[in-house]
Amino acid sequence: MKTLYNAVTKRLKTEVPELRLIDMDYGQLDQAQPSVAYPCALITLNFPNCKNLTDDIQDCTCEIIVRLGFNPLNNGSTATHAPEEVREQSLKPYDTIASVYKALQGFYDMERKSQGKEAKDSLFVYKMAFKCDFEDETAS
Repeated sequence: MKTLYNAVTKRLKTEVPELRLIDMDYGQLDQAQPSVAYPCALITLNFPNCKNLTDDIQDCTCEIIVRLGFNPLNNGSTATHAPEEVREQSLKPYDTIASVYKALQGFYDMERKSQGKEAKDSLFVYKMAFKCDFEDETAS
């Protein structure tokens, strides 16, 4: 698990330099006043399916959740009547979302399973889920 987490964080740091914080998700964006640097990527690894191959080797499916948080103060206007430079700045989070997808799709045989905006009052939080399969030899 640690190996995969470190690989994902290193990949995001290298391939998505606009991310100002990459960390394990401890619920930072769920706080009343999140103490993060925006934009940020918060990562969770889940293992929804593991099966024994031997007594100490398992075939595992890992779900990698990346929650992207964006500065709520940068929410401009995306309306068609807004000036082009304002619209471009307001849509910048979607460039970061695309960069994260590009960085992780195919990395460690990862594939995107879903993505979408989370319902938050004042924050723009976007959740991306990837999965990969691997043999876990930690117990051997």
